[in-house]
Amino acid sequence: MNEALVIYLVELPRDAGGFVRRECPRCQCDFKTRPRAHDACILQRRLASLFPFENAHESFDEVPDGWCLYCGHRAAGDEWLTPAQQAHVEDVARSWANHVRYEQLAYVSRTLGLNPRPTFVSVKPRALPEPLPPEADDLRLLPLVCCGEEVKAHEDWDGPIFCPRCGIRHGGLSGRQQVHLEFMRE
Repeated sequence: MNEALVIYLVELPRDAGGFVRRECPRCQCDFKTRPRAHDACILQRRLASLFPFENAHESFDEVPDGWCLYCGHRAAGDEWLTPAQQAHVEDVARSWANHVRYEQLAYVSRTLGLNPRPTFVSVKPRALPEPLPPEADDLRLLPLVCCGEEVKAHEDWDGPIFCPRCGIRHGGLSGRQQVHLEFMRE
């Protein structure tokens, strides 16, 4: 029997600028950062923890901590998924587990000559879930000098912000706290 190889891509949706939405586990405020190399490890860890056929201890790579843009809360890198992203990953894991279980049970039907009296009927699972839709382009772009990155914050936020990568605190965004640069001749 020649079956086609199935490749299912699981990724965090991006907005038009390529930013990914994150949510603080403490204050539940959302912000956006550029995708990072460890995002794949975050999704792999989350899928492995939900997928009953995986040896979870074999698939965990280290994921760096992150900081909340607004409150500065530090948390493990895989705690920054939004509820919609978490629900989608759980749905993918559950659906994929159903497909694996179906294939295990359907093997008996395909090899019926070896076992002419099966005691069960395998039921084909529903299709794998569609990817999440792209993110809305709804937040304000802010440059961060410390790590040379850009983030997106809510339009009305003018308090201090923290770098999601290194945790450095930056002053408020209002006009009262502007930086004055003066160039000197050498």
